[in-house]
This record gives sequence, C-alpha cells and structure tokens, in this order.
Amino acid sequence: MANGKMADGVFKKIPVEVEIIGGRIVEGVINLPTAGYKTRLSDYINDTTKSFIPMANAIISKNGRLEKKYRSVIINKSAIIHIVELEQKED
Repeated sequence: MANGKMADGVFKKIPVEVEIIGGRIVEGVINLPTAGYKTRLSDYINDTTKSFIPMANAIISKNGRLEKKYRSVIINKSAIIHIVELEQKED
C-alpha cells in the first residue's frame, strides 16, 4: 500500500440514513471491515471506544430540502437520533 490507498476488499460500503439532533437527515456511506469484529453496522455503532462516525458522500437535508453535499463528514454519535441501513443499489 505504498500509494496510500487501502487494498480492495478490506472495507464494504454500507449506505445509511442518519437522523441527527436538529431534524437534519444525513445520507451517506459508512465503510465497515469485510472480516473480523465490527463487520455489522450495529457492532460498529455500539463500539464505545469511538465517539464519532465518519461518513463519505454525505447529503444533508432538513424538511426534505437539500442543504449541502460533502465528500465526507464526521458525526458525533451523541447527536444521533436514529440510523438506518439503506438498501444497496445494483450498479
């Protein structure tokens, strides 16, 4: 990994929708390991050693209106009201 990129297959992309305090919805992708501990979203979210959740390709909206798009965001777990794993779309 001399080029600084992770090897293919190390992570799986899980599309999620997160409602945070203030009524905002964040849709994006969480990268989970493909093997070992924390391969499930629930294991990852319940990890008490981590206070934040990084998300890629985030779209933030409120009341159904798009507010902003980001390549990545980091959400404080204490701000989460609920998180839902979305169906993965076939390419």
